[in-house]
Amino acid sequence: MTGDRFGVVPNGRRAELPVFIQFAFEDDLIAGERFFLDLSALCAQSGVSTDAVRRKLFGDATAPLIAAE
Repeated sequence: MTGDRFGVVPNGRRAELPVFIQFAFEDDLIAGERFFLDLSALCAQSGVSTDAVRRKLFGDATAPLIAAE
């Protein structure tokens, strides 16, 4: 992971983690694809904050909920 990705700058080292890719086909052609990976593992290996990446990708929707007293 190199460059300014997701609003953070990674350490530039190689990250190794399993990835699952789901393809959708239409008329024998790839019509879509979805990537599944462990974002926390990728961030940890890349030396970036998982919380910062989540905020960039999903906005404040992933902010922790604070219980009302």
